[in-house]
Amino acid sequence: MIGSESIRKWLVSSGVLHRVGKPSRYIGKELNRVVKNPEGRLRILLAFPDTYEVGMSHLGLKILYKELNEIEGFLAERTYLPWKDMIEQMRSAGVPLYSLETYTPASDFDILGLTLQYELGYTNVLALLDLAGIPVLQKERTIEPIVLGGGPCSTNPEPMADYFDAFVIGDGEAVTPVVCKAVKENIDLLISGRRGELLRILSEIEGVYVPSLGKKEVVKAVISDLSSYEIDGKPIVPYMKTVHDRAVMEVMRGCNRGCRFCQAGMIYRPVRERAVEELKKSVERVLGATGYEEVSFLSLSTMDHSSIDVLTEEVLPLLEPERVALSLPSTRIDSFGVEIASKIASIRKTGLTFAPEAGSQRLRNVINKNVSEDDLMSAVKAAKDSGWQRVKLYFMIGLPTETDEDLQEIVRLARRVKAVGFREVSVSAAIFIPKPHTPFQFSKQINGEEAERRLRILRRVSGRGIQFSSHDPSSSTVEGVLSRGDRKVGEAVFRAYRSGAIFDEWNEEFDASLWQQAFADAGIDVESYMKGFTLEEDLPWEHISVGISKQFLIDEFEKALRGETTDDCRWAHCTGCAVCQTLNVANVLHRV
Repeated sequence: MIGSESIRKWLVSSGVLHRVGKPSRYIGKELNRVVKNPEGRLRILLAFPDTYEVGMSHLGLKILYKELNEIEGFLAERTYLPWKDMIEQMRSAGVPLYSLETYTPASDFDILGLTLQYELGYTNVLALLDLAGIPVLQKERTIEPIVLGGGPCSTNPEPMADYFDAFVIGDGEAVTPVVCKAVKENIDLLISGRRGELLRILSEIEGVYVPSLGKKEVVKAVISDLSSYEIDGKPIVPYMKTVHDRAVMEVMRGCNRGCRFCQAGMIYRPVRERAVEELKKSVERVLGATGYEEVSFLSLSTMDHSSIDVLTEEVLPLLEPERVALSLPSTRIDSFGVEIASKIASIRKTGLTFAPEAGSQRLRNVINKNVSEDDLMSAVKAAKDSGWQRVKLYFMIGLPTETDEDLQEIVRLARRVKAVGFREVSVSAAIFIPKPHTPFQFSKQINGEEAERRLRILRRVSGRGIQFSSHDPSSSTVEGVLSRGDRKVGEAVFRAYRSGAIFDEWNEEFDASLWQQAFADAGIDVESYMKGFTLEEDLPWEHISVGISKQFLIDEFEKALRGETTDDCRWAHCTGCAVCQTLNVANVLHRV
């Protein structure tokens, strides 16, 4: 069997790096990587089932890499799915998937940890396992690495249940080290092929779901205070430009605004902020260890940090000497948000983005997007007065109760924003996909034909300084089936992969016909997965608890149909979602 030295020689001497695009994806050797002696250590391979430049932009994998490598008995390395040209070269040369730190074959590790960030990446997971030489089906494994899944899609693990040994539900820092410790203490079971016994041990860990043992209720693992986990002061610096080519600081986790379409806002509750002084020190350490030209304050709603004004005031002077840019993921729809954005732009101009999500106030109330048109217009006027020439507006189509009048309101609103005097307004429309663990998990999803009809209404907005873009309706249909699918849907994933589906989240690679055939061959009635659920039905993901009660989701769904809104519990009263009671946690706010 080919080993790490043979792989290294192949990379250096075979000329393969001259035959593939972006060869720096495959060489490792980056600044601040961690290399350990494997002797006596549990070997963990953290894998992102997409290209290097996408995976290296993902904060969750970086956090686990740091946390696991700080534990003496563990060794954590990384791998990513090679692009198609490199996969072809590796297959023809008999080279398996390998780690970037030491070029060790993936199958030589004890644990292979895969993050599931988006449903259209499911066939990539099978491609990665295949390239690693690990049986794709869990039932066919004996002494191979434990295949461990995590990430937001693991909150409905059923479509991928046949391919994973276990899933981590919730905050990875809280439970992954516990899983690794259990595997290390029982490594003899894995080596001797007594895999089932080891999986039964793992199933007893809080926040771990083992599909092969049948459905059982699993409550997500959670960390009560982010400050218990220090920000990595020496993150890995790639040799190539990545999707998010910057230093990333997680300033807070969770969001309680309660947008009824937003899965992340439900599954990552409660809100846990980091303190200003902690973040300031982290910025200093990271800049000194990396040389990045941009720092990003990451969270679901960074502008909602209790001390965002103080934080920016404290950090900006640290960035000025080297003209390092500071960026925020999105801008709050009020003048305060624009004020903060304008301070940031005094160093280097970055994009200004607003997300009204819906064009009419009626529909914004339905989705619990608690902003008004006056809020938006005040914000964009403040932006124009502060010197901004371009803005982006994000909307969704296909939301519950949406009518053509709501779509026409998007056109009207975009034109009103343009009339403020911006040089360019970009309007982007995503197709609403109901997600598990949200109030809209019960809702119908519009099909591709209806989505295209509604997009035609919105395309009228184009022209005269307004640019319009949208998602592919056919890929949204596939994502919708996978999102709310059951275990039967997993067969379609397998069939689509065998037919050539890979990198489906890349627009130019997605082939709807492969999925249509896969669904047909697997006996999947697409419409039955799109039509939604009754409030009384048992849902495929109901055994997975993220702490929110089903009754709260039902109440929120019914309030949506009545056009009623719900407050954010950070600034009002408890809204009864039950997260704090179920998980024994609370919001952690750092007001200065």
